[in-house]
Amino acid sequence: MLHENIRLTKFFILGVSLQVLVFESWNFLGYVDPLFYIIFLLIYKFDGSHIPFILLSFSLGLVLDLLTQNPGSNTISCLTIGYIRPFLINLSFGVNANVPNGMISGTKIEQRILFVGLIILIHHLIYFSISYFSFLAYLNIIKNTILTGILTSIVVALTFGFMSKK
Repeated sequence: MLHENIRLTKFFILGVSLQVLVFESWNFLGYVDPLFYIIFLLIYKFDGSHIPFILLSFSLGLVLDLLTQNPGSNTISCLTIGYIRPFLINLSFGVNANVPNGMISGTKIEQRILFVGLIILIHHLIYFSISYFSFLAYLNIIKNTILTGILTSIVVALTFGFMSKK
Protein backbone atom coordinates (compact mmCIF):
# COMPACT_ATOMS: atom_id res chain seq x y z
CA MET A 1 0.00 0.00 0.00
CA LEU A 2 2.78 2.40 0.91
CA HIS A 3 4.61 1.57 -2.32
CA GLU A 4 1.47 2.36 -4.33
CA ASN A 5 0.96 5.70 -2.55
CA ILE A 6 4.57 6.69 -3.20
CA ARG A 7 4.15 5.74 -6.86
CA LEU A 8 0.97 7.83 -7.17
CA THR A 9 2.57 10.80 -5.41
CA LYS A 10 5.54 10.56 -7.77
CA PHE A 11 3.27 10.62 -10.83
CA PHE A 12 1.19 13.48 -9.41
CA ILE A 13 4.28 15.65 -8.85
CA LEU A 14 5.95 14.51 -12.08
CA GLY A 15 2.80 15.17 -14.12
CA VAL A 16 2.28 18.66 -12.74
CA SER A 17 5.97 19.58 -12.97
CA LEU A 18 6.43 18.38 -16.54
CA GLN A 19 3.17 19.97 -17.65
CA VAL A 20 4.05 23.38 -16.22
CA LEU A 21 7.77 23.44 -16.96
CA VAL A 22 8.02 21.57 -20.27
CA PHE A 23 4.76 20.91 -22.09
CA GLU A 24 3.12 24.32 -21.60
CA SER A 25 5.78 25.87 -23.83
CA TRP A 26 5.86 23.29 -26.64
CA ASN A 27 3.46 25.07 -29.02
CA PHE A 28 3.55 22.32 -31.63
CA LEU A 29 2.13 23.69 -34.92
CA GLY A 30 1.95 27.06 -33.23
CA TYR A 31 -0.69 26.33 -30.58
CA VAL A 32 -0.95 22.61 -29.69
CA ASP A 33 0.41 21.56 -26.28
CA PRO A 34 0.09 17.98 -25.01
CA LEU A 35 -1.67 17.65 -21.68
CA PHE A 36 0.77 15.26 -20.03
CA TYR A 37 -0.74 15.43 -16.54
CA ILE A 38 -3.53 13.16 -17.73
CA ILE A 39 -1.08 10.29 -17.10
CA PHE A 40 -2.03 10.47 -13.41
CA LEU A 41 -5.70 9.96 -14.24
CA LEU A 42 -4.77 6.92 -16.33
CA ILE A 43 -2.41 5.10 -13.97
CA TYR A 44 -4.44 5.43 -10.77
CA LYS A 45 -5.30 1.95 -9.52
CA PHE A 46 -8.58 0.47 -10.70
CA ASP A 47 -9.61 -0.98 -7.36
CA GLY A 48 -8.90 2.21 -5.41
CA SER A 49 -11.58 4.04 -3.51
CA HIS A 50 -13.65 6.38 -5.64
CA ILE A 51 -13.88 9.38 -3.29
CA PRO A 52 -10.11 9.86 -2.79
CA PHE A 53 -9.63 9.66 -6.56
CA ILE A 54 -12.21 12.39 -7.12
CA LEU A 55 -10.47 14.57 -4.52
CA LEU A 56 -7.06 13.89 -6.11
CA SER A 57 -8.46 14.71 -9.55
CA PHE A 58 -9.85 17.97 -8.22
CA SER A 59 -6.50 18.77 -6.58
CA LEU A 60 -4.62 18.00 -9.78
CA GLY A 61 -6.83 20.30 -11.83
CA LEU A 62 -6.79 23.07 -9.23
CA VAL A 63 -2.99 23.05 -8.89
CA LEU A 64 -2.62 23.18 -12.67
CA ASP A 65 -5.15 25.98 -13.01
CA LEU A 66 -3.36 28.01 -10.38
CA LEU A 67 0.07 27.43 -11.91
CA THR A 68 -0.97 28.01 -15.54
CA GLN A 69 -3.55 30.73 -14.82
CA ASN A 70 -6.39 28.90 -16.55
CA PRO A 71 -10.00 29.81 -15.75
CA GLY A 72 -10.90 26.42 -14.25
CA SER A 73 -10.71 24.28 -17.38
CA ASN A 74 -8.26 21.81 -15.84
CA THR A 75 -10.24 21.52 -12.62
CA ILE A 76 -13.58 20.85 -14.30
CA SER A 77 -12.18 18.40 -16.84
CA CYS A 78 -10.15 16.45 -14.23
CA LEU A 79 -13.08 16.39 -11.82
CA THR A 80 -15.38 15.07 -14.54
CA ILE A 81 -12.91 12.34 -15.48
CA GLY A 82 -12.51 11.48 -11.80
CA TYR A 83 -16.26 11.06 -11.51
CA ILE A 84 -16.92 9.02 -14.69
CA ARG A 85 -13.73 6.93 -14.63
CA PRO A 86 -15.37 3.85 -13.00
CA PHE A 87 -17.97 3.81 -15.78
CA LEU A 88 -15.24 4.10 -18.43
CA ILE A 89 -13.30 1.27 -16.78
CA ASN A 90 -16.35 -1.00 -16.88
CA LEU A 91 -17.09 0.03 -20.46
CA SER A 92 -13.53 -0.57 -21.65
CA PHE A 93 -12.45 -3.62 -19.67
CA GLY A 94 -15.70 -5.41 -18.86
CA VAL A 95 -14.84 -8.56 -16.91
CA ASN A 96 -11.28 -7.40 -16.21
CA ALA A 97 -12.49 -4.16 -14.61
CA ASN A 98 -11.95 -5.61 -11.12
CA VAL A 99 -8.29 -6.47 -11.72
CA PRO A 100 -6.17 -4.15 -9.50
CA ASN A 101 -3.62 -3.40 -12.21
CA GLY A 102 -5.92 -3.91 -15.17
CA MET A 103 -4.20 -1.25 -17.25
CA ILE A 104 -0.85 -2.97 -16.92
CA SER A 105 -1.57 -6.68 -17.14
CA GLY A 106 -4.33 -9.10 -17.97
CA THR A 107 -6.10 -7.13 -20.69
CA LYS A 108 -6.07 -6.89 -24.45
CA ILE A 109 -4.34 -3.98 -26.13
CA GLU A 110 -7.65 -2.93 -27.72
CA GLN A 111 -9.20 -2.50 -24.28
CA ARG A 112 -6.29 -0.35 -23.12
CA ILE A 113 -6.43 1.81 -26.25
CA LEU A 114 -10.20 2.25 -25.82
CA PHE A 115 -9.77 3.29 -22.18
CA VAL A 116 -6.95 5.75 -22.87
CA GLY A 117 -8.73 7.12 -25.92
CA LEU A 118 -12.00 7.70 -24.06
CA ILE A 119 -10.27 9.41 -21.13
CA ILE A 120 -8.26 11.67 -23.44
CA LEU A 121 -11.21 12.48 -25.73
CA ILE A 122 -13.64 13.32 -22.92
CA HIS A 123 -11.04 15.26 -20.93
CA HIS A 124 -9.94 17.34 -23.91
CA LEU A 125 -13.48 17.99 -25.11
CA ILE A 126 -14.46 19.33 -21.69
CA TYR A 127 -11.17 21.22 -21.32
CA PHE A 128 -11.52 23.09 -24.62
CA SER A 129 -15.26 23.65 -24.17
CA ILE A 130 -14.57 25.43 -20.89
CA SER A 131 -11.54 27.27 -22.30
CA TYR A 132 -13.46 28.72 -25.25
CA PHE A 133 -16.81 28.89 -23.42
CA SER A 134 -18.73 29.69 -26.58
CA PHE A 135 -21.00 27.67 -28.83
CA LEU A 136 -19.74 29.71 -31.76
CA ALA A 137 -16.22 28.31 -31.32
CA TYR A 138 -17.29 24.70 -31.88
CA LEU A 139 -14.91 24.26 -34.82
CA ASN A 140 -11.97 25.45 -32.72
CA ILE A 141 -13.06 23.17 -29.87
CA ILE A 142 -13.21 20.13 -32.16
CA LYS A 143 -9.95 20.99 -33.95
CA ASN A 144 -8.04 21.54 -30.70
CA THR A 145 -9.57 18.43 -29.13
CA ILE A 146 -8.42 16.26 -32.03
CA LEU A 147 -4.94 17.77 -32.48
CA THR A 148 -4.14 17.97 -28.79
CA GLY A 149 -5.66 14.51 -28.25
CA ILE A 150 -3.39 13.00 -30.89
CA LEU A 151 -0.30 14.70 -29.45
CA THR A 152 -1.26 13.73 -25.88
CA SER A 153 -1.86 10.13 -27.00
CA ILE A 154 1.61 9.97 -28.54
CA VAL A 155 3.27 11.37 -25.40
CA VAL A 156 1.25 9.02 -23.15
CA ALA A 157 2.05 6.01 -25.36
CA LEU A 158 5.76 6.83 -25.22
CA THR A 159 5.56 7.20 -21.45
CA PHE A 160 3.75 3.86 -21.07
CA GLY A 161 6.40 2.32 -23.34
CA PHE A 162 9.16 3.56 -21.07
CA MET A 163 7.25 2.40 -17.98
CA SER A 164 6.81 -1.12 -19.34
CA LYS A 165 10.54 -1.49 -20.05
CA LYS A 166 11.30 -1.39 -16.32
